Amino acid sequence: MSYKNIARLVLQNNRQFSRTATASSGEVAEGYKQLKHIQEKFQKPDGKPVFLKGGPMDNVLFGVTVALSLVGLAGIGKLFYELSYPKKDE
Repeated sequence: MSYKNIARLVLQNNRQFSRTATASSGEVAEGYKQLKHIQEKFQKPDGKPVFLKGGPMDNVLFGVTVALSLVGLAGIGKLFYELSYPKKDE
């Protein structure tokens, strides 16, 4: 790549970065309003942990996670018991 091409690319990038949209009105875009609403919902001091503030689906997912964890711990306990007390062959 020649120096002229590099200089041209640098100048083009500078022009692109210098063109920014200015806020002509005091209105906020709809996406930002929705984001602000979601942030307010998660930051409300209602005593719930943040992983349960998403609604009923979060409660279901948390319950499933706890149940699967308990099943895994029970399986580990069973494995330790079976390895500690092997069956005797008669």
